[in-house]
Amino acid sequence: MNRNRRIAILVSAAALAFFIAGLLTPHSCTAAPPADPDLAISAGEFAVAKTMPPDSLPTTRDRWLAQIATAQSLSGDSLAAAATVRQIETPENRQSVIDQTLGATRGGPAQGGGAFADFDSLMTLIETTVVPDTWEALGGNSTMAPYPQGVYVDPSGTVEIALLPSDDQLRARGAIANLDVLLSGDMETSPRDWRSPSKLRCVSLRRLRDEITTRRMTGVPLGDSLLNLAGLSHIQYLILTDDDIILAAPTGGIDMDRGWYVDRESGRSTLRSDFLARCLASTFANTPFGCTIDPTPAGMQAAMDVAAEIRSGQIPIGKSADRLRTALGMQCVEVFGAAGDTSVALLMVEADRHMKQLALGEQPMPEGVDSYLDVVDDFIAQGPPDGLLLRLWFTANPQAVRSDTEQRVFEIAGTPIRLSGENQRALADGGRGDVTVDPRSAQFVAGFNQHWSRIRDQYPIYGALESLYRVAAVSHLIDRFGSPDVHRALAMGLAAEDDVRDWNLPAPKQVESIATLHTVRKGSQRHHVLLASGGVSVAPESTVKATIGTYPTLSGQTFVTHHQPMAVNHWWWDAP
Repeated sequence: MNRNRRIAILVSAAALAFFIAGLLTPHSCTAAPPADPDLAISAGEFAVAKTMPPDSLPTTRDRWLAQIATAQSLSGDSLAAAATVRQIETPENRQSVIDQTLGATRGGPAQGGGAFADFDSLMTLIETTVVPDTWEALGGNSTMAPYPQGVYVDPSGTVEIALLPSDDQLRARGAIANLDVLLSGDMETSPRDWRSPSKLRCVSLRRLRDEITTRRMTGVPLGDSLLNLAGLSHIQYLILTDDDIILAAPTGGIDMDRGWYVDRESGRSTLRSDFLARCLASTFANTPFGCTIDPTPAGMQAAMDVAAEIRSGQIPIGKSADRLRTALGMQCVEVFGAAGDTSVALLMVEADRHMKQLALGEQPMPEGVDSYLDVVDDFIAQGPPDGLLLRLWFTANPQAVRSDTEQRVFEIAGTPIRLSGENQRALADGGRGDVTVDPRSAQFVAGFNQHWSRIRDQYPIYGALESLYRVAAVSHLIDRFGSPDVHRALAMGLAAEDDVRDWNLPAPKQVESIATLHTVRKGSQRHHVLLASGGVSVAPESTVKATIGTYPTLSGQTFVTHHQPMAVNHWWWDAP
């Protein structure tokens, strides 16, 4: 069967179906739309309600659309409700629909719109059988409705073409072109494996937000591709369009490495949508977040007493580490600036804990990379550290950014994370003295940062922590250069995901102290060491350098927006 004949058959079948619907409900097709907006919703005339003039609405546009979406959901049409929610910009109104949808009992008969029951069944049949992913209710960009939004039928069966509003004409032409290609049978289905390599993988944050909303409303899990931002492990380009935010970067293919998704070429962990939500929430609240792991003052004082007994010989050297660990007791974990029951909180605490284990030799460093104890050996000619608290924490390493002249395309480069350190004197009463310069700390921190990629490759948890700082840079750039009405509003919709809990992942509130017996011999003298503590700090405004270079040629990267899939539920794509 040739392509033109297939189109003719499809059109004829649709026209016949519409004609039958018109015969069954002769008065409903010509009846004027309800003048009362609330009546339109209660009658199930959702298409009419969505076309009400703004000055006739009893509330704001977004609240009105939220009422429509909620009514659609309660009537059992959750897919149509999700399509309506895509038109809502304000996070609170989008969330209200999700909350009411999840709290409603589904599965009952449709409410309202009884005059169009047969027509609704016809539309549902077409949507689920004729190229399903092209229909708006199923995530595409093609629409059907019994009133003037494409085709309508009067009682005599005369078919008329309804004029579309100007803002819908371009979308309609795209839908027709998409249908034309689908019916031709010439289009090959391209693989959509997010783990495959790509010269340039692109993610639309608007489509991502809408897909998250749809899945929340329909109870579908977010899934690995969405949680891992389609395999992006860094952001090379951030593009601010008129109505969207695009993230783009090459991907080398994704493998699973000890429980983490990792780019097989770069070794970087994938970026995560929940990390992005956390950083956007932090940016808009202007509140840095992080964690600390510190001994209690009572533990510190007990440790100082034990140290004195070790020096005097009252405690044998062989038992000193155990006694020191017991004296320190449990160290307190504090997550600040963020909730403590999220994947971000758990990651920060575990990364901080593991870093201290590396410093004290409880976990092996990559070959050729020194632990803090190795550095102590190197500096033993200057004596051992005595009564020093070694404080280590992760913080942002500002990345270099350049933009086009209009500051709409940004290129980001560099390592976003670094280890920092300082020392304080431990006081006999369990307090802390002034910060002290210690060359051992400086050398250990410098070596850790120098060999960061090797440490990250050996322990993927650091790649995951690095990805947190990468999306923090993105959130800062959106806040700094995005328009309030478009880009910030869109980003705030994603930031609302920070309040959602798919899993109960409370970070520990206490961890065991680390105390390692390390013996260093210098001549006839033996020295014994040590104590460590530190944390993680994320401040999005510190993730990029203050000065941004201008490169006019970057504007050419907007070509990636020309290759977006027609189906609106396809939130990522590969640019050629």
